[in-house]
Amino acid sequence: MSLQNELYNDGGGKGSQLNLTAGNTWDNDYIMPKRDPLYIVVPMTIMYSVIFVTGVIGNSITCMVIAKHKYMHTATNYYLFSLAMSDLILLVSGLPQEMWSIWSRYPYVFGEIFCQLRGLFSEMSANATVLTITAFTAERYVAICHPFMAQSMSKLSRAVKLIIIIWLVAVLFAIPQALQFTVSSWDGSSELMQCNIRSILLMNTDIELSTVSFTLSTLLFFLLPMTLITVLYALIGLRLRRSDKLKRTITVRSTHGEKKMSSPEYRANSSPKVLKMLVAVVVAFFICWAPFHAQRLIAIFGFSHASSGNLDAKDIPFLHQLYGISTYISGVLYYVSTTINPILYHIMSLKFRGAFKETVLRCCGGDGWPGKCKQQRPARWTRRMLRSDSSEPTTDDRRPKYRRVSGRTTSSIELPATADDDEDDDEFAVAEVPAPTPSSPTVGGGR
Repeated sequence: MSLQNELYNDGGGKGSQLNLTAGNTWDNDYIMPKRDPLYIVVPMTIMYSVIFVTGVIGNSITCMVIAKHKYMHTATNYYLFSLAMSDLILLVSGLPQEMWSIWSRYPYVFGEIFCQLRGLFSEMSANATVLTITAFTAERYVAICHPFMAQSMSKLSRAVKLIIIIWLVAVLFAIPQALQFTVSSWDGSSELMQCNIRSILLMNTDIELSTVSFTLSTLLFFLLPMTLITVLYALIGLRLRRSDKLKRTITVRSTHGEKKMSSPEYRANSSPKVLKMLVAVVVAFFICWAPFHAQRLIAIFGFSHASSGNLDAKDIPFLHQLYGISTYISGVLYYVSTTINPILYHIMSLKFRGAFKETVLRCCGGDGWPGKCKQQRPARWTRRMLRSDSSEPTTDDRRPKYRRVSGRTTSSIELPATADDDEDDDEFAVAEVPAPTPSSPTVGGGR
């Protein structure tokens, strides 16, 4: 989970108390008040409310648009649908109780079952989000750097199987941590009941179990994915820059003679946009998830040192302060990730916005008032996931279009969208792939 549930005695998540005392004894001097001052509570409530509303709306729109339009049923969009679902679960299962805990850290009023379910859903959705982003990044890398491989690998059935595996892994790793939570109080009083980690997992000889559990979670669901995402996007960026330098324009023969136009792999001004988007994705992933895992490790190892007597008593107040600050920062950024994911991965897509406009038009009249649903798509948004540079209209959105370019046949294949491009519906790069033989009219594959 995000949240100081792990070691802050608060099932609500981000605002309670870290029990750190030298010599492994509980000290009421470190029991924080029922709520923080209003100058902290009110801004946090406003921020969480904005995050909740924008996150639910953005991810719901993503799911709705993908589900309602068959031409959006691609491997890439299946990953984005999974990402939106995990973000929705994270928001709905965690943020309302998070806001409750800001105003009332104790007593915990939701019961033990809800305490454990909240832990399960929060861990599961967080794990699924990270794994989906990683798998989606790998899919982008294959599509751009190994386009021939992408034609044979980018199948809907394969994407569905991988998404199922992602969710199974997310659930399996979430269950052990969810089972650690229970409703209890420090002194047995019902007034101090909170959703805590079972003390047997944190105290004495069993403290290593919790340390290993959360350290392993940080390794598998942050450090390794962050490294992989950074490396893959770096390779994608190098591929784009290298191709841009080698060949910026090509000569296209047409019935009207020869003309210069942008290379299919780099349409007008698309390369800088794509590179900036790659950097934005990596930076956003790090900023949103690093504080969350740092806050966990501060709690885990801080408690470990305190319980073993290795922590000086005078350092405990500082550790409390550090943990409190990191808790609020990580809480906001943790949930902010659910609002920027739709923006980074989908809403900035020209084709997605076209599908969204079509959805709205189907429910409203042309003048914006409720009316007869429009069955046809606007001319600009005709099915052209794959687009030819010739004047011929594009027909099937799942079959690549082929054209004669400088004496050879090439295929335009769809790659995941990122930045906005006025000429392409799929704002990512469109790779120029030579056909196996110059005389061959088509190349097998495609999605």
